[in-house]
Amino acid sequence: MKAVLDTHPLIIFFKDERGAEDVQKILEKVGRGEIEGLVSTLTLSEIFYILARYRDVDFAKTVLKYIEVNLRSTAVSGDIAKKGGEFKFTYAGGLPLADAIIAATAFEEKAVLVSGEEHFKRIKEIEVKPPRDLVQK
Repeated sequence: MKAVLDTHPLIIFFKDERGAEDVQKILEKVGRGEIEGLVSTLTLSEIFYILARYRDVDFAKTVLKYIEVNLRSTAVSGDIAKKGGEFKFTYAGGLPLADAIIAATAFEEKAVLVSGEEHFKRIKEIEVKPPRDLVQK
């Protein structure tokens, strides 16, 4: 199974917030080769600035190193950018452009999008699962 991890579950994990244990189990499945874990390069930007503000720059850099070792980064290609624009246009109300591009990454990679954020569920072209649902498989 291929899964694109949205920024939200990764932030929950690295800030050790409620639900972190589900994300940890997903990352363990990735480590065992049961799930092919991916992130959009856009997610790397979001994680850096969110965690640098949360703690500091060194912490954010350490987290990015962890992600680079454990998850495959998918660059925002022309196809992903175009599909992201299409998603943003089609599902405009409440769908940030960054999330539209992350959803487009899942679409282009033919992967499940792992996120608990409700606005992704409106995108009919992709399968979205909260971390807990992915862990129970």
